[in-house]
Amino acid sequence: MDATLKITPVPSPKQAARGHAARPWTDSEAMALSAHRIAEAIPNGVRRTPIRSPKVSIHMQAASHLQAVDRLSERRDEARKEERQEERGEPVKSEVTFDIMENDTEAETDDLGPLPTITNHRVSTVGDGEVRTRKISIGFDPTEAIPTVVNYDQLHTTRVRPTIEELISGEVKPEEAESAPVAAKKRGQLGWIRGVFLWSILNLWGVMLFLRIAWMNAQAGMGLFLVIVLIGSTIAILTSLSTSAISTNGEIGSGGTYYMISRSLGPEFGTAIGIIFTLANTVNVSLNLQGFAETVANLLGENGLYMVDRANDMRIIGVIALIALTLFTFCGMELASKLQSVFFVILLAAILNIFIGCWIPPNDAERARGFVGPSSQLFADNFKPAFQKNETFMSVFGVFFPSVTGILAGTSITGDLRDPSGAIPKGTIYAIIFTSISYIFVGWPTVAVTLRHASGNISDLIYLNHSSPHFPCEASATCTEGNIDNYDIMQVVAHFRWIIVCGIFAATLSTSLGCIVFAPKIFQAVCRDKILPGFKFFAKGYGRNDEPYRAYALGTVIAVAFLMPSDLNFISAIVSNFFLLTYALVNYATFNASFSRQPGWRPTFKYYNLWLSLATGIACLVIMFLIHWISAILSIALIVIVWICVYYLKPAANWGTSLEAGIFRNALVDALKLLHVQEHIKNYRPQILALTGLPPVRPALVYFANSICHSTGLLICGHVLIDESPQQRRTVQQETYKWLRRTHVKSFYDSIVAASFADGAKALIQTSGLGKMKPNILFMGYYRQWATKYAEGLTEEYVSVIRSAFENRLAVMILCAKEGFGISEAVNFDQLVLQNALTRVATEDNVLDRSGKAAERTIDNVTVEVKDVKNPEMLARIELSKRFEAGKKKIILGEIHVWWLYDDGGLGLLLPYLLTQSSPWRGCKLKVFCLPAKPKEDASEAPTEEQIKSNMRALLDKFRIEALDVVPVDLDIAPSAANMQWFQKIIEENTRERRKSVHSIIHDRRDPLNKHFSMVDLKEKTKRHIRLRDLLLEHSAKSALNVVTLPLPKKDQTAPLYMATLETLTADLPPTLLVRGTQENVLTYYC
Repeated sequence: MDATLKITPVPSPKQAARGHAARPWTDSEAMALSAHRIAEAIPNGVRRTPIRSPKVSIHMQAASHLQAVDRLSERRDEARKEERQEERGEPVKSEVTFDIMENDTEAETDDLGPLPTITNHRVSTVGDGEVRTRKISIGFDPTEAIPTVVNYDQLHTTRVRPTIEELISGEVKPEEAESAPVAAKKRGQLGWIRGVFLWSILNLWGVMLFLRIAWMNAQAGMGLFLVIVLIGSTIAILTSLSTSAISTNGEIGSGGTYYMISRSLGPEFGTAIGIIFTLANTVNVSLNLQGFAETVANLLGENGLYMVDRANDMRIIGVIALIALTLFTFCGMELASKLQSVFFVILLAAILNIFIGCWIPPNDAERARGFVGPSSQLFADNFKPAFQKNETFMSVFGVFFPSVTGILAGTSITGDLRDPSGAIPKGTIYAIIFTSISYIFVGWPTVAVTLRHASGNISDLIYLNHSSPHFPCEASATCTEGNIDNYDIMQVVAHFRWIIVCGIFAATLSTSLGCIVFAPKIFQAVCRDKILPGFKFFAKGYGRNDEPYRAYALGTVIAVAFLMPSDLNFISAIVSNFFLLTYALVNYATFNASFSRQPGWRPTFKYYNLWLSLATGIACLVIMFLIHWISAILSIALIVIVWICVYYLKPAANWGTSLEAGIFRNALVDALKLLHVQEHIKNYRPQILALTGLPPVRPALVYFANSICHSTGLLICGHVLIDESPQQRRTVQQETYKWLRRTHVKSFYDSIVAASFADGAKALIQTSGLGKMKPNILFMGYYRQWATKYAEGLTEEYVSVIRSAFENRLAVMILCAKEGFGISEAVNFDQLVLQNALTRVATEDNVLDRSGKAAERTIDNVTVEVKDVKNPEMLARIELSKRFEAGKKKIILGEIHVWWLYDDGGLGLLLPYLLTQSSPWRGCKLKVFCLPAKPKEDASEAPTEEQIKSNMRALLDKFRIEALDVVPVDLDIAPSAANMQWFQKIIEENTRERRKSVHSIIHDRRDPLNKHFSMVDLKEKTKRHIRLRDLLLEHSAKSALNVVTLPLPKKDQTAPLYMATLETLTADLPPTLLVRGTQENVLTYYC
């Protein structure tokens, strides 16, 4: 509810006595009073002034703080003083005030609620009777931050809002309630025409426009060339739709295509495609400069000028042009964009020149070179395909495809665009449509008036006629002219050849210039994300425009390398596959983001379809192999190598990718499907709730449970925090998951704050898990101090947790080791929590330097480490945890002795078998100890030892569990006197401890001291447990692990007696696992 202040004039005592009302406010009088420190409530930039007002009565809706009420009282007294001055005729100064409007409620001294909302107006006196007001919104609570763009800027590291704890407690510093001013990110000034449309067109109008369009029409025919253009343009348009969807789903950072894919598919795919796209643009530079050098070399050859020979001349010219363009890019994007406008005008003039030249009748020299003018017969002949010189439809398509690879030009310079999200869709789609039409507009008229083959000799013109327009050289394949043999045929058709030459220069140099600009900026963005080690060298920028000069140098070296082959068609196939692979991932990124139904996926561009994006991505991959399967394999292999490297490096990149959103969605869908899956014995999996406490403090328990569940079942590490703060709970959770990832333990972590261990453990038993993925086994470490610390009540709590687990139909495992498990004294966890909390505070309080960049901090997170200790007991526990830790080279040799004495459903046999299937227990063999079956009433004699072994082996064979040996044992024999005395000693020690405890004597009325241990009579069950201890010491004193059936805590059995029973089965023995199932089958021998 909005709480507001209402300030109204009230009559003075004299006026009230006379029955007069208070006079109304005048324009020159102040009409406001703040409920809180008004200087804290007014936003920055608003002038603060002292408040003066006539006598007022304050009515508060809801409630206010006591301090605010006190402050209001002081202000009210001041107002009454001013009123008395006015009655005496003394002047009262009136200044700027705040008109505070509110609902009509009376609660002047109510202090139970939060501060009221203040909706006020800035008031200033302009003249007599004239008042100008400006409304100021302060919000529900002046200490809270109001919604601004800065609050949601991921690059802004300054703390922008108080924490929820601070707001609840009311301990918010005034300066933290307002967002600090942030230097706005400087955006470029290029619009969609100059920034995207022109750049895309000039990248699409590359070297192929004047040097290969006619050749492609001649090879594939005008009909199939139309199909090629439609296929290429369709892929480009569909990919641009996907690109538009991604680019309108928020602001795009530097790196363009790399930024979009990496933030959508993660650092693995992002880094791989960043490198591929950088190579694609760099090789595209070589492709276009190759065309430029080819034209220059032809011009030199026509005049008999050579530097070395034609091939080497092309290489030299290409390198010189590359260096010159690279140096030109240092002038900045603004100048480069202006030059692109000039190139665009030249190209339009060249295209128009070709179209006009097609309708001008040729002379004899032009006819001899294949330009014969328009005719229906020639149009019909050239409309059909005529693949020659081992060319095919796909090879021609591969040569054409670089002509539609400039659609990502706008995304590559997003930092220079004024509005990337609006400019990229509009500019890209218009550019594709415009250039696709221009390819037909240029190609068809040229091929419609030229022959496929010509000799160039005027004397051969006598062989030409309209019924059979062929030169004699066509039969001998010695023609050097025509639209197949002469790549410069458009220079023959055009009316002004020099305009075509300028057009070739404009097309090749403009595309090269664009790619020279794009490639280094993309690679710089890849390096700045610090994904791959060693690439940071190329991330440095220079000058106010942050130019990546080092990346320019690397790109120049790569471009020079690809200039050396001097084969335009070969380079075009590589460029095509690089771009097709990029397009495939762009389309898949759109599909995956849409399919994952990520709440953050809200593109403003709606004209896309996720299935169409997926189909386009698959089509791109198929076309790659059809164009040039060798380069396709190499391109994919490069992506796979980079992906694997990044995956195993595991960079600290949290980008909220659609792949991560997809993982959550798939997990949610699968969890819901699991609810409808009927349970079956064959599908039983151990789902363990391990009460490990803080996992790094008891690593042996975590490692042991992980060996059972590794790739098989669910593991949840439960931690009961006794009266800890929620903030500490979050910090502990974060550090625990870091430790689990670092130790490769596949486990969840669940903590709960409770008043006692028993309360917290019982809550975890009932609430841990989700759906069918809930624990079915409770796993705990053995409580070794049950006898010495009985007075603290922990023994009762420990046993009550075991009882609660059985009541909730959970099996119970208890692991006992004479070394113990806790290594809290040897772990630096306290230092870790403190240091990482300081790091968090330093990050929240981070400030921006003058350039607007976040200042770097030298505080690094601390990892969980084991300190050097000299305590032998602690060293033994650390050694135990190392022995239990999984690892490829870690193997425990020995035997696991399974004392499967009572049938609990088979859990006591299944768990040790699962242990032997994973490291480090893989080297152990099972040895089963069993009791003889109860003889039937009509049986004449008990089964022999061989019969017992045979029956157990038959059962193990049915379960397909291999055992090294089967050993029958007998518990009906009386226990040894030594162990009887040992057990009696345990009773006496515990009794003395209980006598020391006044708490126990007073509160344990149901079990007086003299009746606490009913073991004095040595009941039959206790004798059997002591007899079992005799057998354990005899057979299993040197085993690697003992697995023994856990005795059940009987209803009338006290906690100390039950713990004494467990002590009997575990004391002075190797690590022992006590297991008790829920009496339901977990094993079956049916298929």
